[in-house]
Amino acid sequence: AFESGTMKVEICHYSGFRIHPDHGKKFVRADSKQFNFITKKSERQFLNKNNPRKIAWTMVYRKMHKKGIVEEVRKKRSRKAQKVTKAIVGASLAFINEKRLAAPKDTKAAAAKAKEARAKRKADKAAKVKASRAAKKE
Repeated sequence: AFESGTMKVEICHYSGFRIHPDHGKKFVRADSKQFNFITKKSERQFLNKNNPRKIAWTMVYRKMHKKGIVEEVRKKRSRKAQKVTKAIVGASLAFINEKRLAAPKDTKAAAAKAKEARAKRKADKAAKVKASRAAKKE
């Protein structure tokens, strides 16, 4: 029947599904406009004037709600916001940058100082406990 070896595949007017040869039904309206339907279900939906955009199993609905197109669409890359240092009312840009560069040295020194204070407090507490125990024994 087909000389070229290709078959004519129609598209269902309502559902958007492919209709292979010898399948489906063709509906011709009084104004001689033709509609192809794959099943009686889609034909009835069309004749009842149901909107295919609101019917979950139709291709139009699936396209609108981004269903099943994972391989076609890649997520858009979102740009990360660039950090920009701006001068504040009380401090100029040069002052802020100067403080930022000085900060690591100061924080290391402050951390070391805090560590020493913690160790001293711990030693003092241990000495106090030792003294109180000695006082109890006497």
